[in-house]
Amino acid sequence: MDDPSVVDLTLSQPTPKTSHRLPTVSASQALQDLTDGPSNFIKTGIASLDSRLAGASITVEGGFERGKVTEIWGPSGGGKTAIALQAAIHGIHGGSSVLWLDAAASLSKDRLRGVARVKEISSPTPSIGRDTTNHFHHVDVPTLSHLLAMILHPRADTIPLGASLLAIDGLNHLLDLDYPRYQIAAPNKTELQKWQAGRRYAILGFLVSGLNKLAVLNNIAVVVTTGCATRMRHDNGLGAALVPGLGGVEWESGISSRIVVFRDFGVRLVGVQKCQGRSLISREEVGEPGHLVAFEITSEGAVTEWMMQKADGSPLKQAVKARASPVKPRKRTADEIADSEGEDMDEYGWADTDDDAFTAEGLVGNGDASAVPAEPG
Repeated sequence: MDDPSVVDLTLSQPTPKTSHRLPTVSASQALQDLTDGPSNFIKTGIASLDSRLAGASITVEGGFERGKVTEIWGPSGGGKTAIALQAAIHGIHGGSSVLWLDAAASLSKDRLRGVARVKEISSPTPSIGRDTTNHFHHVDVPTLSHLLAMILHPRADTIPLGASLLAIDGLNHLLDLDYPRYQIAAPNKTELQKWQAGRRYAILGFLVSGLNKLAVLNNIAVVVTTGCATRMRHDNGLGAALVPGLGGVEWESGISSRIVVFRDFGVRLVGVQKCQGRSLISREEVGEPGHLVAFEITSEGAVTEWMMQKADGSPLKQAVKARASPVKPRKRTADEIADSEGEDMDEYGWADTDDDAFTAEGLVGNGDASAVPAEPG
């Protein structure tokens, strides 16, 4: 053991293949693998939205991040499905596959082909010979039990090989059918309704935990579209505001990013409310849309960023600013309501003109006709 040659020979022997020790990788090799590897983001088709979803990083283009869960919520007809479908086309065009789960109305194949056709024409590097429908795996999910089985107990072929995106369209429809919201003001609430309302948040916790596990193990981006609900704002005097249709501590902590999609007259807007686990709006700011970006949907169903135009026709890129609704004052405060004793009996000016008429009516009503002066004959 004291022979140095023996020690050198022992140290120079390579690590056996059956060893559990991780191989050593140099920093330059790791950086090269990161550069040559696939992008960690799936584009949405809206450049300003992609840059906002990238957070503080300025070296990447941004979009829906792989390994994370992103929620798109908003009212019907806002454009939630269009943004998710545009991201799916971007993923397929990049050489990967997409798994689309329909929890509400089934997606039209013509709509898919239309968006893919626009992407093929506008892209500088078209994917020649790559059929979009062959890499777009569409599954209709009839009940919440089917969805939970696919997410919590996935089979080996549940996630397609080489997938980059998992989209669940209309998750709130399945949840509301089996576990409806608890109506606080509803009369005659049964024990079953109370149990379903309490169980709703536990199911959401299991579901978002399974989605995060699928996203990390398969290195895919998970996009979930949900509806909205209304909430009254009694403290600040404003009216009802739109809030996400899914909530709870488990769901809020499980999603990495959240965006809202809605329409304001003829303009479609998307607001970033949460990015990479960090909320961009305060919890007290109910109804605030966050950082807004304007977009439009073409006749083929493709999503493009909406820009204002100058007088010469060139695009003018301008940030959209949200203006809060004006606070409506109360019609009458509590200190303005006076007692009946302090009110002026002649507030409307009736007593000055109608005293004689009231007296005459009272006398006639009592039957004392002699007290009424006779008309001159």
